[in-house]
This record gives sequence, structure tokens and C-alpha cells, in this order.
Amino acid sequence: MSPKLRISLLLFLLSLATFSQTITGKVVSENSLKPIENVSIATNLKTGTTTNPFGKYTLNLNNVETITFSFLGYSTKTLSKKQLIALNYRVSLAESVNQLDEIQLNLATISLDSLLIKSEKSMKENFLKETTKQEIYAIESQKMDFKKLDVALKSSSILSRKKRKLAEKDLEEFSKNLQKRKPEFSSEYKTIVKSRTIYEPKVKKTLTFYIPDSIQGYNKANIGAGITVKNISKRLQNIVLKHLNKEKTYKVKSGWFKVEDSLSLKKVIEKNDSIEKSNSFSNVRISDFLMHTNKESTFFNKDAQHNFFNRKYYNHHLEKNEFLGSSKYYVISFEPRKSKAKYAGKIYINASDFSIKKIAYKFATGKRGEHLNLRFLFGVKFSENKNSVTLFYEKNESGKIYLSYYYKTKTSYAYVNRPIKFIENTKEREKVKFNIKVEVNISDTEEILLKEPTIIDASKIKTFKKEDLKKRTTYLSKEKYENSPWKNRTKIKEYLQKY
Repeated sequence: MSPKLRISLLLFLLSLATFSQTITGKVVSENSLKPIENVSIATNLKTGTTTNPFGKYTLNLNNVETITFSFLGYSTKTLSKKQLIALNYRVSLAESVNQLDEIQLNLATISLDSLLIKSEKSMKENFLKETTKQEIYAIESQKMDFKKLDVALKSSSILSRKKRKLAEKDLEEFSKNLQKRKPEFSSEYKTIVKSRTIYEPKVKKTLTFYIPDSIQGYNKANIGAGITVKNISKRLQNIVLKHLNKEKTYKVKSGWFKVEDSLSLKKVIEKNDSIEKSNSFSNVRISDFLMHTNKESTFFNKDAQHNFFNRKYYNHHLEKNEFLGSSKYYVISFEPRKSKAKYAGKIYINASDFSIKKIAYKFATGKRGEHLNLRFLFGVKFSENKNSVTLFYEKNESGKIYLSYYYKTKTSYAYVNRPIKFIENTKEREKVKFNIKVEVNISDTEEILLKEPTIIDASKIKTFKKEDLKKRTTYLSKEKYENSPWKNRTKIKEYLQKY
């Protein structure tokens, strides 16, 4: 190859690299040259990403003009596309010194009782109660680790010898597959929600209603073909139904499964075709998220053991002041005083208006959540062993307080050893009996970012109807999700960088 041709080819390859839409770069500290993790990277097109533990990032520069790099403790840097290319996509950030207010450096001395009273009063008076519209980002995940899953046919007056063997084989394969694959799922959502709080005289309670709109969702991981703890019973029923007469219906009798009087394979297939194959999720799922968050974030309005300010049920200690981001806060720790109280944690309180900035809590030593042990009587045992929650609060322009971040993770143990009976809906009432023994650890996680709400006219909230419970939304394709500005917790990471 001639020198001129070699140079032309090199320039051509360089031009291809220069104008490539997707690039990979790195962000490091200007002083130490060490990589910086979780740097927020945003373009003028409102797309973006964050750096990984090695400071590396991948970004699509198609039609991008400017790129901004920001991270707490470092000066923000904005570069043009040409400048970034000239740096070979390697960006260095200079450390910055936080300028803290004097009040943040030397918080006034205050008594524990006074701080508890002032903080509880501040939250009750200033927590946002108006009708609002709010942008929400949510993630849910569940992992199951089966320690045991044995399913055995005990007797049958319906199945032929051949069909019984096939059913036993299917049940055994189902069991082995779940124990081997350890089912898990993870989904991410972005939506706008309108919420309204009203007093309902019939139940004599204040209720909050959530109406989701512009919902988007992506099914990130689904190991185990859609298996969840809630639908295992259905899967087992379907395995047995597959080998029974498709034209007949059956009654299911069990102390574990819900009793069904008219179950048939035809109905199961119709339901699966209409829901599972549609690759969709229920819109009500978003409302469920927000009902959980509202319940736990307004603990200060509750009574007795559910209110962490309650001095009858909890012991409190005034701890050393701590920083969250660039601000300093009063810190109160709490632990159970009465047996009914279950949690221990810390509350971070704003020094200027005594509102809560953050609260983090979990089961105290020796405590647990829901617990049921009927193992020897009914073959059932359930125990919620771990439960930890972290909440952050912010203020809107009017000084009203709202929940901005919610994170909850819990671990449960379940044991079930039960017989199941299929009874044919005929005069002969033929039967199939099988037994299931399950022992499983379940880990559930929910994470939600709630952007600053906009107060709206209550008349704009439509009345919730029964048909709304049936509404479903199709999951985004992988391509659309990858092009979304909220993929992979991007918005949540950006928020948490402040703290």
C-alpha cells in the first residue's frame, strides 16, 4: 500500500470515529486523576447518562450541541461537541469548596423534647395537602430463592397412567427450573400523576386518590418466564389442567389456593391470551406505589407505634449534627420503647424551620414484621424478616413540604405444605389430588423519585371509576427505553448526588 493511500485510509477511519453517533468517554478528578462514579451527564437535547464505577460513560452525540458534566463536590463543566471530541471524550472536573451558611456550621443548642415537638408540628402544618400534578419515576423488583419446591401427585381417578406420568414429569420440571433459575423481575416506570386528598365521611378518614397519566414502563428483567410468588398457584393449576379434559370444568379445593368453582383450561388460555401476550402492565400499579409512599411518608399523622415521634412507644436520643450534601442538620435517633413498636432509625431535621429532610429506619434488633406460624396445624408459615425504608423530603416554592424520594426493601420467608384437589363438575365427581411443599426467601424492592408537584384545580381530577382498574399500558420496546432520558435510574441518580 502506497504512503498516500495509507494516509487517506487513516484520515477516513479517523473521520468515521469523529462523526460516530455513540461515543465512550471517561470522567476523572483534575487533582488526583482518579475516575469519578455517578457523574451526571446531560445534553442540550435533555438526554443524558451517568458514569460507572470506573468513570466511564457512553453517550449518543447525534444532533447534540453542548454536554454538561456535574457532580457534588466538583465544579460543573459544560463543553461543546467539538470541545469534547478534541479532548478525546476524556473530561476532568475540578474540586470545589462548599460555601456553607454559618447556621449550618454552628447549629443552635436545642433540647430533645423541644426538637421533637417543633418537628412534628412543622410536618403536620406544612406538609402539602393540595391537589397536585407530579412527575414520577419508579422501579420495582423481586427475587425469589427457592430452598425447596416439591410437587407430587398423590392419587387420581381421572388421569390415565400415561397422562399421570406426563403430569408428574411436567410438575418435576417446573420445580427444578424454579430452583435452578431463581426467578426475578425488574420493571421501571415514568408517569405523570394527579393526586387529590379528601375526607371521606363514610369511613371517617382522609383518603388520597391517584390518577396516573402519560404512563411509560419497561420490563427490564424477567427471569423465570413471569413467575412471581402470587402466581405460582396458577402455574401449578395450569400444569394439572393441561392433562385433564379440556371440555370440562373443575372445582379447586385447598386451604392455600383460592377456591374456584368453574376452572377450565379454555378459560385459562383465553385469559393468558388477553393479558400475558399483550406485554402490558396494569395502570393501577402506579397508584399502588403512591399509596405505599403516602402511608409511610406521613407517619407523623399516625397514632401510637406507627408514629416515630411518639414518646410513649419510642425512646429518642439527640445525636451529633450531621451533613447531608452541603447542609447541616439536627439528628434524632429512635428505638422501640414498647413491644408493639418495631423500628429503629434516624431523623434529619432542618435547623431553619424544623421540617424533616430525611428519615431512615429498619426493624430494630429482635423485631420482625408480619408473622404467621401454622406449620404443624395447617402447613403454613410466613415471616417478614427485614424491612428498611429511606425517605427524603423537599419544599416547593411556597415552602410546602412534599416527599421527594422513597426507597424500601424487604425480605420475607414463606413455607407451605398443602394438598390440592381438583374435583370434576360432573355427577361422577372424579378427582385429582396432589401435594405441594414450598420453602422460599423473597426479596422485594421499591424505589420512587417524586419531582416537585404543581398545584392544580381539584375540578381537573376526574372521578375514579371501576373500569379504570382494568386499564393496561404496553411496555416500551428496548430501543425506545434505551433512548429515554430516565433509563437505568438516571433521574434518581441525579437527585441522590446532592446527598
